[in-house]
Amino acid sequence: MRQVALGSSGLECSVLAASLSAPPTAAMPLHALAVLAPATQDPAANGENMAQQALRVALDAGVNLVDSDWITAGGHAQEMLGRLVAGLRARPLVAGKGGPRLAFGGALVLDNSRGNLINQCQDSLYRLKLPQLDLFQVHWPDATPPDQTARGLCDLRDMGLTRALGLCNHSVEQARAIAALAPLATVSAPLNLLRRGAAAELAPWCARTRITFLAADPLCSGILARRYTGDETFADTDDPRFAQPVFGRACGAARQVHEFALARGLTGETLAVAWCLRQRGVSVVLCPVNDAADMARLLAARDVQLPPADWRAIEDLCAV
Repeated sequence: MRQVALGSSGLECSVLAASLSAPPTAAMPLHALAVLAPATQDPAANGENMAQQALRVALDAGVNLVDSDWITAGGHAQEMLGRLVAGLRARPLVAGKGGPRLAFGGALVLDNSRGNLINQCQDSLYRLKLPQLDLFQVHWPDATPPDQTARGLCDLRDMGLTRALGLCNHSVEQARAIAALAPLATVSAPLNLLRRGAAAELAPWCARTRITFLAADPLCSGILARRYTGDETFADTDDPRFAQPVFGRACGAARQVHEFALARGLTGETLAVAWCLRQRGVSVVLCPVNDAADMARLLAARDVQLPPADWRAIEDLCAV
C-alpha cells in the first residue's frame, strides 16, 4: 500500500489506517465511550477476537498505522491492541490520544494541561505494553492556553514517550496557535460525505504547512454504513446530524449512496472512504475497526476509480 510521510517526523504511514478511536454519537456521547468497558473478559464475547481479526486483515493488506485513544471503551481498546501487537513479528505504528478525562462523579472534563497529557500518555503505554508511542495527539481542544498544551507535547517527545505529535478536532486557528510552539506532524478531523467542512479549510492548510492530515470518521458515526434506519430520535444531542429531520435525510442519503455503489460493483462504505481519500490535502483516511468483512470493504477504497461525474453525483446525493 502506498505510504506518505507523517509531517517531518521521519515516519511513513499507509494512506489507509485502522482506527480504534470511536467517534462520539448522539447514542454514545464522549463521556459514555469512556465507561463502556466490556461486561466480560471472554474475547469471543466482548468483541476482542472480532476486532483483532479486522486488524489482521488491515495489516495483511499493508496498513501500518493503528490509531487509538485514552477514552474509548474505558481503555479496553488499547489493552486489546497491546495484546495483538505483542504477538506480531513487526509491529505497526501505534497512535494514541489524550485530553478528555473523567472527574469525580463521572463528569467528563477536557484537560489538555501538561500534567494530564503526560499522565494519559504514560497510562496508554501501560495499557499497550509499549515503551513509546509513534504518534501522540491532543484529542479535543479546550480552554488550556496553547503554550501549556504545546509544552506538554514537547515534553512527551523529549522524554521519549512519543516520536511524533499531533492534534485532533481542532480548527485551523487552534492548530496554528499550537503549531507555532510545537512541531506538529499530524492534524486529524472528521471528514466524510455528510460532513465536509475540513476539506474546505483545514486539510488545505495542512497541505500548505506540510502537516499530514488524517481524515477521521469517514462513515459519519455509522450513518454512511447504514447502521440506522433514519427513524430514530435522540433525546439529548447537540449534534445537528442526529436531530430530525436532518438525521432522517442523512440516513436516506446513505441508502442512495449504497445503491449507487452497488450499481458499480462496490458498497457505500467503500465509496465513502474512497471519496475521502481523493480530497485535496487528505493524506491518510482512518478506517474504523469493526469486523474483518467490514475492513475488507473499506480497504477496497484504494482501488476505486470513477469518472468525475460520478463523484459529483455522489456529493449531490449527500447534500442534506
